[in-house]
Amino acid sequence: MKNLSEPALSDRGSPADYHRIVETGCRAAALIECRRDRIREAMAEIATADSIETEIDDSIRLLRTAGVEYAAYRHSDPDTQLRVFLPANNVLYSTALFILLPSLYLDNVLARPASRVGQVYAELARILSDGPIDVAGRLRTYSQQSFIDVSQGSVVVFNGKPGNGRRVHEDCGSRLFLGFGTGINPIVVGRDLSAPELGAAIDATIDARLYNNGQDCLCPDVIFVDAAVSKEFVTELTRRLERIPVRSSGALPGPVSSPLADKGTYDRAVAEIAALDSAVVWAGDTSAHPWHCPTVVAVRRSDEIAPTAPELFGPIFNVVVYERFDEVVGFLTDTATAELGMYVSAFGEAELIGVDRVGNARNTGNSTAFRFENGHEPFGGYGTDGTLVAGTGIAPTGRPLLLSAELARLANGYGDADARQ
Repeated sequence: MKNLSEPALSDRGSPADYHRIVETGCRAAALIECRRDRIREAMAEIATADSIETEIDDSIRLLRTAGVEYAAYRHSDPDTQLRVFLPANNVLYSTALFILLPSLYLDNVLARPASRVGQVYAELARILSDGPIDVAGRLRTYSQQSFIDVSQGSVVVFNGKPGNGRRVHEDCGSRLFLGFGTGINPIVVGRDLSAPELGAAIDATIDARLYNNGQDCLCPDVIFVDAAVSKEFVTELTRRLERIPVRSSGALPGPVSSPLADKGTYDRAVAEIAALDSAVVWAGDTSAHPWHCPTVVAVRRSDEIAPTAPELFGPIFNVVVYERFDEVVGFLTDTATAELGMYVSAFGEAELIGVDRVGNARNTGNSTAFRFENGHEPFGGYGTDGTLVAGTGIAPTGRPLLLSAELARLANGYGDADARQ
């Protein structure tokens, strides 16, 4: 009897090939599982305990289900030259998503770690050195320019600031370029919530904003709250934040206020707090660690601010109170913010029921971007600063991206619509 959980095999694949890939993915996942303690130790300086566990679990799940992408990869060119510029956060999961998973299907995969976490990537490669996939052999600690030189005409995946990504694409002459940048990823809290539902929305907001102490591109940079519930929301938010322990290390399980990963990140976060100035209504304590940024809550009305949302990258709750939902729409569709569209999450806002997107942001409903994201499905929204596809004969376009799907489209010829977009 046919196993309906397996994808249909194309003429370019075989059952034996499929099962080899699945088995290799499961072996890679099993190695991560049994090396949990060493992985925790390697990542402790740049990530909180909870975010490390999430990365481990997500990496294991991704690799155990690697066969889901078999059909897409088998419609791709197996000789694809893939070059990846890795991010400075989500180090283990990025290793799984951009090195281990594609290496199950492609032979020519090279990746350059972000320089400030290069040693962490190298240590993870050592931890996984006796696994079925040679991670260390695929890492290159080159300068960015040197890695650009070995990426000429390749399929390039770039993780980082959108402007840097566009320059890399131009310098590489990428055959195909996939850019994963940044987005606002706002949470919208409407008036149509019972007391328990409002509490659940606050918990979801805290979990999302404080994921890895706020150091993730999916953390919500704006929290829109309907004026009808804003006072209760802010009061309860600060009450719950006051209960979060303050420590000089992020090694404590559960939500924790702890130092940021490096001085540069700390300086950026403190500068953003200074810019918020009189809007800050609550600030938490800090430890004696020099990179410990306080958790803060800032509150402003939507008519008090320009439509701009800098990436906060720290434990900063930027609450914007609105009277009418069209104020939220206006903010997210303004020319200054539209290209940052990735996700928007909604709790108790009737205007977002049944709506697929707001401007360029995909509506995740009452799931935050973290809970919505799935490594086997297209990531992001339609803003070109969030997720960008470009390349030879491909007009730069913002849309949700999945590497295997884009490789299949490339191998089978991007259509006229792709070139025109």
